[in-house]
Amino acid sequence: MTINSDEGHTAPPLAIVVNGPSSSGKSRLCRGLLDRLTDLADGDPHAAFASVAFDDIVGLIPDKLFPINFVKLQGEDLSRLISRVPFDGRATWEYVDESLAEGKHGGSPRVRLVLNPHGQRLLKGVHRSWGAHLQLGTPLIIDHFLQDPDWYDDLMEVLQESGARMFSVGVFCSLPELERREFHRGDGKVEERPLGLARRSDELCHAHPLVYDMTVHTDEESTEQAVDRIIATLPA
Repeated sequence: MTINSDEGHTAPPLAIVVNGPSSSGKSRLCRGLLDRLTDLADGDPHAAFASVAFDDIVGLIPDKLFPINFVKLQGEDLSRLISRVPFDGRATWEYVDESLAEGKHGGSPRVRLVLNPHGQRLLKGVHRSWGAHLQLGTPLIIDHFLQDPDWYDDLMEVLQESGARMFSVGVFCSLPELERREFHRGDGKVEERPLGLARRSDELCHAHPLVYDMTVHTDEESTEQAVDRIIATLPA
């Protein structure tokens, strides 16, 4: 792929949507992709990509509005939290046990991330900020896990309204490897996740009408190999 300047043509910016379950390696893939695309842009301000992510909403949430089960997982002080007990509606998000829900894997634990109305508004606002970047001409790498149908619908609406071109990448990984990564992940902060989120999100995040332009399997190929294939497949 050759990155071209906006000078001399009016091609709309590209939105590369990278979607996959928790612990599938999306963030590592997006970092590698941004690094390569930055090299290809070679300082051209019209071709420089930016990387955004679903997790951007965490930076908008005061830690006092974090959920009890998340803060407890980190071993931090619960007394500062606004939420009094789990699932009282005060925390911006919660991890809900869905071990008894239908799904291709079944089993336990299986948990789903659920946003309260404040969190839902924040996610919609983050989506719209991405649309504003695209309308201004900045191409984006979007690191997402489209767990819920309304998240998918809202993102697609924003991208359509932005006028951007979309290139979608589905990220897949075997369940044993997802769960191995989930067990070993964690930086003591945002990266810490409860066990079962990978298993449940793998059942949900690809259950939408999006037809991927390409797929990667992070348990079968390295980040560098996946980035090479994406770069080779991107539209000019």
